[in-house]
This record gives sequence, structure tokens and C-alpha cells, in this order.
Amino acid sequence: MEELDLKRQQIFGKHVKRLREEKGLSQDDIAARCRVTKGSLSVIENGNRNFSFTTLLALAKALEVEPKTLLDIDFELFSE
Repeated sequence: MEELDLKRQQIFGKHVKRLREEKGLSQDDIAARCRVTKGSLSVIENGNRNFSFTTLLALAKALEVEPKTLLDIDFELFSE
């Protein structure tokens, strides 16, 4: 995987984590709603895993947001 792709994956993971925390949900809560393991969700949030479109839709549903909200990230302006 190219370095830029990995960086974007990590930014996406941080975005998912921020949304989850804003809603006061634990990794266990979201994992159960998505039917993935807590470990899998952790790897996504840490930006270390590519995942399927189906998982993206499940994450959006679990976070009670539209899928476009998960993808609405300005990668150029994201600060760590």
C-alpha cells in the first residue's frame, strides 16, 4: 500500500473514532451493531485495515449517520 493511501486510511479511522466518541458509544457498541469483532473495529479506527463497502454501510448505520458523512473528509486539511 502506498504511503498516501495508508495516511488516508488512518485519517478515515480517526474520523470514525471521533464520530463514535461524539455519540458516546463504545467500540463494543459499534462492533455489535456492525456484526464485526471489537478487534476489527479497532483495526479500522487505527487505519490498519481496508474493509468492504458493506462494512462502510454497517458503520454508518451503527453510528446513525449517512454513509456520505463517513466519507466527507477533507484529507488535505485534516490535522492530527
